[in-house]
Amino acid sequence: MDRRGWRIVPELGILGSLAFWGAAGAQPEPYARGSLTLSGVQDSNLFSATGDSRQGDSISRLTPEIEGGFRSARLSVAGRYALDAERFVDHPELDTNRARQIATFDFQARPAHPLSLSLHGDYVSTLTPGELNLTTGLLAARLRATRLSVGPALDWRLGPATNAIASFTQTKDDIVSGITVQTRTTALGLERRLSPRSTGSLGYTLGRYDFGGESVTTAHILSLGWERRVGSLGGFTLRGGPRYSAGRVDPEVSLVMRRDAKRLHVSLTCGRSLGTVIGRAGTVVTDSVQPAISWQPLRSLQVSAAPGVFRTRDASGGPEARVNLIDLGAIWRIGDWLSIAGTYRRSLQQGGLGGAGSGGAIDEIARDTLMLSLVASQGKTRAPVGAGPSQEVAP
Repeated sequence: MDRRGWRIVPELGILGSLAFWGAAGAQPEPYARGSLTLSGVQDSNLFSATGDSRQGDSISRLTPEIEGGFRSARLSVAGRYALDAERFVDHPELDTNRARQIATFDFQARPAHPLSLSLHGDYVSTLTPGELNLTTGLLAARLRATRLSVGPALDWRLGPATNAIASFTQTKDDIVSGITVQTRTTALGLERRLSPRSTGSLGYTLGRYDFGGESVTTAHILSLGWERRVGSLGGFTLRGGPRYSAGRVDPEVSLVMRRDAKRLHVSLTCGRSLGTVIGRAGTVVTDSVQPAISWQPLRSLQVSAAPGVFRTRDASGGPEARVNLIDLGAIWRIGDWLSIAGTYRRSLQQGGLGGAGSGGAIDEIARDTLMLSLVASQGKTRAPVGAGPSQEVAP
């Protein structure tokens, strides 16, 4: 990442020092957890190719993972690292001990009563770049791709019903033989509780997308938001407003609806947003609809389904790509440290946008992935955010 991009590093050091100083008197509770996953994977389209050029294979995957950290009433630090090693039956030349690496870091502190500070970092290295197209669902050819993201945030309580929020996120996407994309997003916002069940918000976001050389796109987004609880187990969040970029004004909107019960969780996420595609120059606009359901018929069994529909096009117009996908999953806990997990994903892409790693073919691309895993884990897990000291990609 260029020198300008890392100017924020000294500020992050100051933020961390202040947070640790403010929480110095806290009594942290450490935790650690390790796991080892052995998986069998059946992939129908290793290279995300079209038509008769598709090549499938059976893959054996070993995934060691470790996570740990500590938390107290005023300070929380968490980290996680996972590594995939893969062996192929029909394509031994693809065997690798680092098919995928994932590392995350989370830091939260409350050095003073009205102030909350946080820092989140992500690193992903993968040979399946489509995994990084989270907002578009677009498939991609098999290439080494990496993503490095870091983002501090500040939450200041201005009164009993009002909060001010500021955040900055910097992300660098890189792919072999493709475009390096750097995204910087600065967001400022106000939240106010309108009633015991409703919260209103006002926000401004400045996004800068750098595709190398003189290719830079800037976006300004002004948004209004409304969050409301419906009953004791449900609610929705609606945000929307104008987006100004490249001399055009377009809508930016998102809607999240959720309903929770003791054993059933249902949600619906849909919206229109500006973003990027791994390995491709230029911003894209994506319309998406993503329902999801999770059901726990037994204490030891959980099943889930998450279909999705994405329509993506260049922000300045041109051809569009449509992706339909469905994710099915099940987890059966055999004991305290052993479980069996199964997942199935069906992805169908029609059309493309062009660009390295973007799945740019105009023909139809179909991919089916079936995975069965045996997971052994041991250790203490993290308490949920907001819990007291005594409380806790899959690719």
